[in-house]
Amino acid sequence: MNKYSDWFKIDLHIHTDKSNQVKSNDYDGAFDIAILKQKLIDNDVKIFSLTDHNIINVDAYEKYYESYREGDPKLYLGCEFDIKVKQSDGTFLTYHTLLIFNEKKIEKVREINDLVENHFQMKGIPNNQRSLTENEIFELFSPYHFFYIPHAGGHKNIIEAYQGADIKKAQEMVLLLECAHEKVKEVHRIKHNKGFDKLKDPAFRDKEDEAFINFSDNHCCANYPTPKSGFAHEFYCIKGLPTFESIRFAFIDPKSRIRKYSEVEVLQRFDNFIHSIELKNNSKIEDKTLFFSPNLNVIIGGRSSGKSLLFNILGYKINNIKNKLSKYSIDVSESNIKSFLDEDYKQSISYNINDIIYINQGDIVNYFENNSLKDLINESGKRENYKEANDFFKEKKNELEDSIEELVELYGELNDNINSSFTLHNKDIESIFDSSYFFKLIEAIEDKNISFKNSNDIISNLIEYIDKFKINENWNITEDELVLVEEFKLLVESKKLFFESKKDIHESKTLFIDSINSIIIKNNATLDLRGREKESSNSRLLLLKNNIFELFEVCNKVKKQCEKIESYNYNFSKEIFINDDVTVVLEVENKETVKQKIVEGIVNHTENSLYQILLQLSNKTAKIRNFPDNSIENFRKKISTQLKNILDYFENPIEYLKYSEDKTSKNNSPGYNSEKYLETILKNGNSKIVFIDQPEDNLGNKFITENLINLLRELKFKKQIFLVTHNPSIVVYGDAENIIMCSNTENIIKYEQLVLENKENQKEICSVLDGGQYIFEQRARKYNIKKLIQ
Repeated sequence: MNKYSDWFKIDLHIHTDKSNQVKSNDYDGAFDIAILKQKLIDNDVKIFSLTDHNIINVDAYEKYYESYREGDPKLYLGCEFDIKVKQSDGTFLTYHTLLIFNEKKIEKVREINDLVENHFQMKGIPNNQRSLTENEIFELFSPYHFFYIPHAGGHKNIIEAYQGADIKKAQEMVLLLECAHEKVKEVHRIKHNKGFDKLKDPAFRDKEDEAFINFSDNHCCANYPTPKSGFAHEFYCIKGLPTFESIRFAFIDPKSRIRKYSEVEVLQRFDNFIHSIELKNNSKIEDKTLFFSPNLNVIIGGRSSGKSLLFNILGYKINNIKNKLSKYSIDVSESNIKSFLDEDYKQSISYNINDIIYINQGDIVNYFENNSLKDLINESGKRENYKEANDFFKEKKNELEDSIEELVELYGELNDNINSSFTLHNKDIESIFDSSYFFKLIEAIEDKNISFKNSNDIISNLIEYIDKFKINENWNITEDELVLVEEFKLLVESKKLFFESKKDIHESKTLFIDSINSIIIKNNATLDLRGREKESSNSRLLLLKNNIFELFEVCNKVKKQCEKIESYNYNFSKEIFINDDVTVVLEVENKETVKQKIVEGIVNHTENSLYQILLQLSNKTAKIRNFPDNSIENFRKKISTQLKNILDYFENPIEYLKYSEDKTSKNNSPGYNSEKYLETILKNGNSKIVFIDQPEDNLGNKFITENLINLLRELKFKKQIFLVTHNPSIVVYGDAENIIMCSNTENIIKYEQLVLENKENQKEICSVLDGGQYIFEQRARKYNIKKLIQ
């Protein structure tokens, strides 16, 4: 049997042939408790009751209890009574209700049976006319703990009986008892809830907490579980250990604890959740095997009781890198763990990175302090969007680095050009104006070698692939299309001929000019001295003009690049949509300008514009800070140092949440941000297992009671959840399936498994959790009873 609360089938409405004594021909065939027992076992029913009409089959109970063995379905005493309701015209209507007593011993069965039989005998009521009023129910059975389960639909239901009387009396009666409604149709659910909500305290309205449940109403054990109607029976399940207290908890919290079997089948987990752990051979921890629910597991205990230790042992055993087991200096190498899919225990379980959310104590606030919401993004299935966003910032960083490198290269060109020779000597001027002569070289025509090579490659490839294109089996080329292909091939071949002709002409021109220039150079060498001097002076003049032209050209480039740097703004952001309420924003803020950081690395400058400052650097009137000279290498090093912080911004953009109400985590409190983060990562997560150590540390009570608990109640049927907590609301209102109590006695840590539906366990839980007693009382107080009584 599971050590945690799990689903089990329940059937509290089964007849025996004893009903024939009060209703003629009510039972079909012969009743045999042994046959029924086997049918119950075959259908995996854990709790049942024999509920005959206004009579108790004491013999059947006695035979069952005599044959009962550990693990058999548990039999609680029950009876189906006709309840009489006086109508406004003085007549009576009856409805049927089950009374299920917290009794499973034959002595109590006989005792209550005697009460029933004595009552009807004293009243002189014949068997076939037996019925009770509500007052008689309370008078007879007030000393006993019982559940009151009236029919809510079909034949003899509570709604019909009270329509002609006072429906509020029925509602008050039901609300004052621990009650569920049997034989449910949706129309009856709606009718009940609307009427009952009017009587509830406003805080308890619209909670969907009316308990509805179906039983078999079987009248033939051989055909169990088919009801008398002949239609197939759909089993209902409740959650807990198979006890009377589990039924009470189910009626108090039906939304979490009552399901049709078909719904339970859907909720069953077959993924690789954590099944159990063997803690053994450790001097600080008592040997224990802990079994885990696939739903909500909470770890509770006092200070230094081993709560977080167990949390981190589990993290270590599933190879989660965020576990902090190392700080405990404890060896758990001989403790083994097992998943649902494992046959045997083993040292550790490996999960995919996206399968686990592991949040340590204080982690949520740290996510904001460290400006990293990567876990939330990954858990929300936005990993690719996150990568794209970071790639965007890296691209922007590369663009800035390219722009800076271009500035550095241009500075190097400026340095080279500004220090070139810009001198023309008198002797050169005299030679230039001398009457002697020389032959000027013909300027070479454009070099088209690269252009010709590219064109030649293109046209050769076209011709090769046209032939392959025609015969490829995947094109399905038609005859008409083949004609077009042939025409295109002819066009390409004609262009090839044209290109070869053009290339030949260009090569001929080049050879001609080269041969002419060769002759000119040869003849210039035969000129007199003054002619050769004139040629040299003209060459130096041409070089001077080129130097001046290149200087102005590079100055223009430097000026444009400086203006680009000065106007550069790196305030970039990318948004990753998580849901309608939350968006993750990645942002690089323009905190300090690129120009400002560059200029801070230069001293002795007298200008403001970056361009003028670079001119001063090249002219050596300004200086690169802490470097011996203004070389391009030193300029590159200085800029790299100066811009390091800005470039780092692109590697680590700020990450924050933007909320639907136009607020962001940048301007909200840590508590508010923690609430939003936790709500988002749980709602949108793709994980299968969630670990959170003391989530309440940074959460408000209002958020816990109004948001987190509802979220846990919903998610625990989709994910396995482990919570370390000292908040009783999370444990009780969250309806935890498994509670692990931690204690530390003389430095030996002990772990014990508890369930909410065990009364002794409830006392232990209350002793550890502040306010636990109040929470249990509030859980049971679904309605404003005082108001109803008044």
